[in-house]
Order: sequence, then structure tokens, then C-alpha cells
Amino acid sequence: MKSAKLFLAAMYLHLALSVAVPLVLLFAGEWTVLGQGLFTFYLFFIGVSQLLGWVAVAMAARAGGRRETDRVIRAWRTLKLGSIPFFVLNFLYSVAVWFVFVAASRGILLIFVPIPIAITCFFILETGCVGCVAVKALRRQPPPVPNKVHYFLQLVPVLDVFSTLLLLHRQKVRMTPQSRFPE
Repeated sequence: MKSAKLFLAAMYLHLALSVAVPLVLLFAGEWTVLGQGLFTFYLFFIGVSQLLGWVAVAMAARAGGRRETDRVIRAWRTLKLGSIPFFVLNFLYSVAVWFVFVAASRGILLIFVPIPIAITCFFILETGCVGCVAVKALRRQPPPVPNKVHYFLQLVPVLDVFSTLLLLHRQKVRMTPQSRFPE
């Protein structure tokens, strides 16, 4: 689905902007027009990326309601597997940058630390909701169906990747000619 690809691209653009804004401010040495414009665009894009995430969830739910399992699985695979590098880079960058910001401000900027954490949690929730729709679509297929615990696992960071890989592997094994036509 295009909405899943757009959401994934928005996540990576969000990460690029979160790197670019401090770098522009650092190298400009002052609050320039470029820095102000980039920061304003970054704040605007946080909202856009969140909106695209919920659109991707809605489109997956719509496709799931229409029993378009293949589209849901493709969107799920795109989001879950494509977002792994994003979450790793986002974590490493956030830890490093926020450690520097808080240390440089002697703790004053500590009050802002929950903001990027909340944004990342919303990204995890949105990709997890698409995963829940995919689990529901897989549970509608003939047995063996995935366990209901996979709904929960899709919403937990790191465990969602293991759950996704396990379910995609089972789906692939189930769809091979050998498993479809037992001898």
C-alpha cells in the first residue's frame, strides 16, 4: 500500500530533520532565518508524519475489512521490516544528542526529553496497529492460525520484529507448494 510506504518515508525524513536541525543551529552559531525555517518545518513535519501513520493504519484496516490479506501483509512487511533501521538509528541518535543537550544545559533541557520519546512511541504504536490488522487478517485464513498473543507482541518494541518474522516465515511455509499439497 502506498500509505505504508509514505509513512515509512516520513519516518526517515523525520529522522533526517531531527539530525539537520541541531546541526544547522550548531554550525550557524546563532538562530538564523535558515535555522528558524528548518525548525518550523521540522515541527510541521512531526504532525505530518503522525498523520501519515494514522492514515496507514486506517488504510490497512480498510483493506483488512475488505479481506485484502495480501495488501495488508505487504504493507505490514514494508513497515515492520523497513522501520528496523529507523528505530535503531533513532535510538542511537536520540541517546547521544539528548545526553549532550542535557549535559550542556546542566539538566535544564531534561524537561524536553519526553517529547522525542512520545513521538517515537507513536511511531511504534502506528506500526503496531498495522501489525495487529495483519495478525487479524492471518487469523481469518485456514488453520493453523497465529496465536492471539501476536496482537500484543505487535505493540511491543523488539518483540514485534520477532513476531513479524515468525509469522511471515509461517505464512511463507504455508504457501509453498509442498505444504499446500501434502503427499
